Amino acid sequence: MRLGRRTLTTLLALAFIGSNLNLASAHQPVNLTAANSSADKGPILVDGKVSFVIRANFTKPNQTQGFRAALKADETLFFEYLIIDKAPENRLANNKLPVATITDPAGEKTVIKFTERTKFYYPFLNTNFLYLARYDQTAIDGVYKFTLQSKTKAAIQVVVGTLETYGEVLTPATCPAWDKPAGEPMILQAYAESLVGMKKESAQSCAAKLGWQYRIGQEDDQMFALTRDYRLDRVTVTIKSGLITQALVG
Repeated sequence: MRLGRRTLTTLLALAFIGSNLNLASAHQPVNLTAANSSADKGPILVDGKVSFVIRANFTKPNQTQGFRAALKADETLFFEYLIIDKAPENRLANNKLPVATITDPAGEKTVIKFTERTKFYYPFLNTNFLYLARYDQTAIDGVYKFTLQSKTKAAIQVVVGTLETYGEVLTPATCPAWDKPAGEPMILQAYAESLVGMKKESAQSCAAKLGWQYRIGQEDDQMFALTRDYRLDRVTVTIKSGLITQALVG
């Protein structure tokens, strides 16, 4: 683990919180809601290198909100945790602020530790912010899950990625807009992940609509015999109680 200080990137990203710029611009904000009550129910950032500001607003203790971001092997997972320097957040002890947990594609969890309370003033918004944590590490291939859980009423924002360009966001459990690439079809893992949470009939219909090859690897306790070939135009799903709980390219 390495702690980074990419202040300029974060400042540029935070500018979007109060701006009227459209989604074709870089550093667009993503607002989490009560409907995003887990990472699997949260929005999916198709490219985790792109800089996003994700905002969570908790009204009481023990609320959870989450999102997902896809990264490729050897790319950098970059994460920052910030609050606005005003009450009630800046008066809360660290152990009263929402807990941020990152789960990598292999299932390993990292709880973000607060390592600073660094102030900076951003004149564009006439607002003071506080950095609480900055974290980066080399990524493994797949979809990372980010979970934020409250200890009390609080609003926070986290930054993911550093690349200053447009980033696509997929709505959870919604059939995505997908244009078949020229040449060999290839489904990005972030698009496959959008099937998670769908009913099995909806997922199969979505795959057929998009022209994806589709197969079931496991349904409840039943395991299906699968060929060992790896296909970039196919998704393999796991179903529990009629819902997609995992969708993998291959």
